[in-house]
Amino acid sequence: MFDSLVGNDEVKTFLKNELRQEKSSGTYLFYGKRGSSLMEFALAFAKALNCPVLEGDFCDQCPVCKKISSLNYADLEVMGEDGGVKIDQVRDLIYKASSSSYEGRKKVFILKDVNRMRKEAANALLKEVEEPQKNTFFILLSNSLNIIPTIISRSIVVEIKKPTNEELGVSREEYDFFIGNIEDIRKYKNGEYTISRELNYMEIGGSISKFLETGDLGAKIDIFCCIEDFVKNIKLLNDLQKLRFAKSVSKSVKNRVFIEELLYYIILKVRDIKKTEKLLDIKSSIGFNVNLDLALNVFFLTI
Repeated sequence: MFDSLVGNDEVKTFLKNELRQEKSSGTYLFYGKRGSSLMEFALAFAKALNCPVLEGDFCDQCPVCKKISSLNYADLEVMGEDGGVKIDQVRDLIYKASSSSYEGRKKVFILKDVNRMRKEAANALLKEVEEPQKNTFFILLSNSLNIIPTIISRSIVVEIKKPTNEELGVSREEYDFFIGNIEDIRKYKNGEYTISRELNYMEIGGSISKFLETGDLGAKIDIFCCIEDFVKNIKLLNDLQKLRFAKSVSKSVKNRVFIEELLYYIILKVRDIKKTEKLLDIKSSIGFNVNLDLALNVFFLTI
């Protein structure tokens, strides 16, 4: 049920009102800062559009709701898992949107990271989201409004805000450590983890490798602890030491989306307003075809 979602009461009320209008189709743009519950709200809305038990809400218990939760619902498509929807995926989406429903209810397409879409993919998507076919809904997810204006103008824009530390039931220190990331905070609360570990910043390579191999939150916490140590000592480090740190990162991971998220975390921790814009520009460049090692070197020398 919508009431089970943490925070964003105005959004929940708005979505319930949208459902009461019994629209036959629609395009929605859910946007919010990294770590906000964009996907959670998207899946909740998808359930509410299809739940046969509750009208204007979802029960979260029926077979339809459970299938959507596990992403196994035949009329649900989630795209953009690897950093933005590609042109081939948009073409596939257009074909599926024009076909009949498998379940006989609403077809829902959730597109992640639409702000990462290349121009050709965005333009191909535009015609489809402008006039969705009957019983077809598009939910676009983005961490910014840096999207082609025509897509924004054809979408119902919904801002999803991060819940506060009080709403999530953690201390301010714990909230800041995870920069308000809801998924990480929930795992942290449900497990036996500590954020008080003292690790040397040069241990980051091993921590990254372990996290990418296991997905364990403990390994992710170790990455954050290494970054905390790096930031704490940053004024004492010379350029050579910064470059060694950059090499530790680049040797352990080549996934550009993951590296962007890592650099975003570092930018938030450094909290240097004068350097933020430059650091964000370097971070954003990694999403394009730039030399990864060189970009990381420039990033850490700029800090």
